[in-house]
Amino acid sequence: MPDSEIFRTIDGCASRDSVLDVLAEFYRARGFRAFCFVIPMITKPDQFRMYERGMPAEWMLRYLERDYKLIDPIPAAAIKRDEVVTLGELLEQLTVNDMERAFLEEFRRSGMADGLAIPTSGMRNARGFFGVNSVTEVDLAKVDRSMMRAVAQHAHLRIERIEEEEGAVADVLSPREMEILNWLAAGKSNPETAIILGISEATVATHLRRLFNKLGVHDRVSAVLA
Repeated sequence: MPDSEIFRTIDGCASRDSVLDVLAEFYRARGFRAFCFVIPMITKPDQFRMYERGMPAEWMLRYLERDYKLIDPIPAAAIKRDEVVTLGELLEQLTVNDMERAFLEEFRRSGMADGLAIPTSGMRNARGFFGVNSVTEVDLAKVDRSMMRAVAQHAHLRIERIEEEEGAVADVLSPREMEILNWLAAGKSNPETAIILGISEATVATHLRRLFNKLGVHDRVSAVLA
């Protein structure tokens, strides 16, 4: 995809998933296999949601199961930046405690190579960031960081507009939906969740469809990430 077309393509996306898919194609064409996007929650801007494309599945499952978002220092450090830096540079500059250090050691062993940390801003000055991960022999010093940031920024704003247009309530789930989401994060199947909560499998499936719709996702892992 030519650089000049990416902004119009993002503008033409009708859903958050389609924006993320377009970005995945854009980044892959430039030697990056994966990315994650961290954005503030709609009604709780001090808390964050994470979306990803192409990140190692085993690592993402471990991240969820162990609730690593509580100790992961990378998002906060990246969001505070005013410039695009490599992930390696960002990690070298971090001052961390023992738990964060252990997390970062595991992160380095997860199979992800160096990449870029790209800060973005939303319509209400809510800060986010894109982390793009490299697997090919990309010379990060020669990457057009201004272009990478412009695309990430445009995508951040488009996703916010889509959520506003849809009246998204990504962080407003019913108590029952939250219960089911918690058991989902614990790796329970629909039949297991039904037994635990004392409801039918059909009722579990109905709640799942509703929370998927609220979160704007289509699968179980994405729901837990959101």
